[in-house]
Amino acid sequence: MDKIQRGVARSRALLPRITHRPLPSGVSYLHFGDYGTRNAMTKHELQRLKDQLIEANTNPQTGRQLFLPAFKPQTLGHLERSQELLTKEGKADDYAWLVSSRVWEEERKGLPKLLVLASPGFKVFSSGHHLTEIKNGSPEEVREIFALCAEVMSLIRRSAILVMGKIHGIASGAGAQLALATDVPVASRSLTELWLPGADLGLPCTSPAAGLSRVLGTRRTWLELAKGGYVRADLKLHGVEVDDPATKTVEDKSQYEQQANILFEGPPSSEKSLPRRSAEDIVRHRLSLDHLVYRLARRLTKRDTQQTAITKWAFWTQIGLRGQPHVNADGVEVDGCGGDGFEDAVAFAGRVMALHSQSEVAKEGISRFLQENAMRKQTNKTEVEMNETTR
Repeated sequence: MDKIQRGVARSRALLPRITHRPLPSGVSYLHFGDYGTRNAMTKHELQRLKDQLIEANTNPQTGRQLFLPAFKPQTLGHLERSQELLTKEGKADDYAWLVSSRVWEEERKGLPKLLVLASPGFKVFSSGHHLTEIKNGSPEEVREIFALCAEVMSLIRRSAILVMGKIHGIASGAGAQLALATDVPVASRSLTELWLPGADLGLPCTSPAAGLSRVLGTRRTWLELAKGGYVRADLKLHGVEVDDPATKTVEDKSQYEQQANILFEGPPSSEKSLPRRSAEDIVRHRLSLDHLVYRLARRLTKRDTQQTAITKWAFWTQIGLRGQPHVNADGVEVDGCGGDGFEDAVAFAGRVMALHSQSEVAKEGISRFLQENAMRKQTNKTEVEMNETTR
């Protein structure tokens, strides 16, 4: 093995240790990407993502998949009946895991509470689809690749646990869509660029634009698609948690130099041919991003994950209520209230809140609040009486 090959092997062996900080208990990585292909979304990588998402949402004992049900109002009727069956008869049906924290814990025992989508390397989150694979594939193979990509996005949306995206560099085309398909995208202001190749490419990003338009807005997405521009300056405005290393501190700053040395001494490539100072800056920004991801993941896993799941289902269901005719929670077709769907959405939300308020966690939270409120009132009353006595 010559010197370059030894350098490549050494680099790849060290990359996971460089780029993926250990996560809090109960949190797992969704790994994808290959450093040599700039983390392109090859068929292999998409299948690997699909398999990991299914595994993280499948009961390891029974093999039952635990994805969120259809984002349709009539599903609420099933959830209400499931809760009634649990309360009155103590029986659990197919929906019980989504309305009871106790059943949820039984069904998801041993499964993660949160997923973090992350790819290797420092400067590229994902370069999008592997265009050579698209170019050389048969029509059937190409259709399968794009269908698999859509399925991965759907599984992220239907994942019963939150999926956080750690977006550390350029996310191009379908890579941008994948990044913003996550429930909690987290990016580096200094490193991250979301890029839609536009009409100057033979294959404009029509599929990613379809997804991104629901995040960035239709007019903005079309302009970026038409001119092939970058979407970067206002990440914070589009639901991305943005890290600014200038205001953050990382525990061990010596890691900047240590890991920059690994970059600097590695073989030449698009991500490694960097000035030493630039390599240290990239490491500094990346470690700061890792620090933010860790803190956010730790906070999210302290919340009740079953409550988060029902909230996620209810939110994406009510988004579809646009005042048009639809089948309601009782399974009855209604005309809809027209307008922008506001009235239909608040009526639906009222029933969801009624369902939510009967859960174990909600009841405990309400009792705790009332107890604390009573204690505050008693404390205030005592202070007032003491003040009256001393006058």
